[in-house]
Amino acid sequence: MPRNPSTGVYSKPAGTTPSVGQIIDPVPWNALTTDLGNEITNSLPRDGSAPMVAPLKLASGTVSAPGIGFASTPQTGLYLKGGGLLGFAQNGVDIAFDNDMVYAAKSGDYTALAVDDNAVHRFTAVATLTLTAAATLGANWHYTIIADGGDVTIDPNASETINGTPTLRVPNGSKCFIICSGSAFFAFVTSDDTHGECRLALSGGNLLLSRFNGRRLTINGASEVIPSAGISLAATGLTPAALYYIYAYMNSGTMTLEASATVPAVDATTGISIKTGDATRTLVGMARPVTGPAWSDTAKQRFVRSWYNDPGVSLFSNFTANRATTSTSLVELNSEIRCEALVWSGEIFEALSSGTCVSGASSGGNRSSLAFNGTTPEPSGSMAIVVSAGDSIPFSAQAVKTGLSEGYNFVTLIGGVQTSGTGTWYGDADSRRTSIAARVRR
Repeated sequence: MPRNPSTGVYSKPAGTTPSVGQIIDPVPWNALTTDLGNEITNSLPRDGSAPMVAPLKLASGTVSAPGIGFASTPQTGLYLKGGGLLGFAQNGVDIAFDNDMVYAAKSGDYTALAVDDNAVHRFTAVATLTLTAAATLGANWHYTIIADGGDVTIDPNASETINGTPTLRVPNGSKCFIICSGSAFFAFVTSDDTHGECRLALSGGNLLLSRFNGRRLTINGASEVIPSAGISLAATGLTPAALYYIYAYMNSGTMTLEASATVPAVDATTGISIKTGDATRTLVGMARPVTGPAWSDTAKQRFVRSWYNDPGVSLFSNFTANRATTSTSLVELNSEIRCEALVWSGEIFEALSSGTCVSGASSGGNRSSLAFNGTTPEPSGSMAIVVSAGDSIPFSAQAVKTGLSEGYNFVTLIGGVQTSGTGTWYGDADSRRTSIAARVRR
């Protein structure tokens, strides 16, 4: 008879247990030999020369004694977990695998459940993602969201936190990977866009942070979208002649600018320049209001600088009247010729002054040089010696300055006479005005 299909036990036919002197009945013995032949035919050859023709049924096994294993390592193999799940054992230890990745689109608020482990959900509108209790989801539960149509706010259960905070906002256009520790949540927000895609400038009397070669700015570790119209800041309430750093921050989801005297620092986590001690504020520039208060960005006063994508600034100033001195020491001839600028740490301030000067003494001479933030002359300069009183001679002086302190700086023209008389630098008419042209750059 064939093998019992339920138990796998083979019972040989009756009458096939011989005794001495017994006459063998061919019927049961033929059945026995037929069964043996069938069993041999249906067995699985050890050399792999033939395949199975029906399902191979194994013992359920355990993690320490798998139902199918290896002779050399019996604790490594496959076994049946509870609930009919297949288990993988390696040296007696269960090996866990991710659930299948499942994609779904969400158009509104959603609560992430245990079954969402390894899921990817794309949110097509502003939404709040509520997380089930961490203990319920368990350690290693993980989930990915894509904000594609609006910001998504992640709200953990009760007093639980994500990245140490009660909530986390994923800006539109970003994606976020969330993992559960069993008691809290941690997340990493990323964007395909680069950051610092902006420039600060003066527009219509206000500072304007606008998009430049993109639309992203990192604020508090998240990639935020700069509004298409930009964001502005008036000088209202600020102190003239004071240096302000301009920071961008998120105010209830709206990007906003603020002016602060607090110097910036580099955030150790993101590498972004932030307001010292406050990662919610990202540095975007610096500015210095003038009397009013009002913002100023003219050829003589470059008092608005961008931290991102700043091309440097060019300056130009000239005398509007003849300026004279009888000093034998170098003095500032007149402050109207100053070129004033805000300078970032590490920038170069270069300047060139040229014009025409005249000495009031025979065989007299005028000395001209440039000075930064005072009257200390730079190495380069000009000495103009005349034969007769009233002779005019062109001059030029050039300087390149590094190592200036961050913030307000100026370059000016200083001059003096050689021994006696009055030295005059022209500025009374176009085509012969004494001037300074300057450039500040990184």
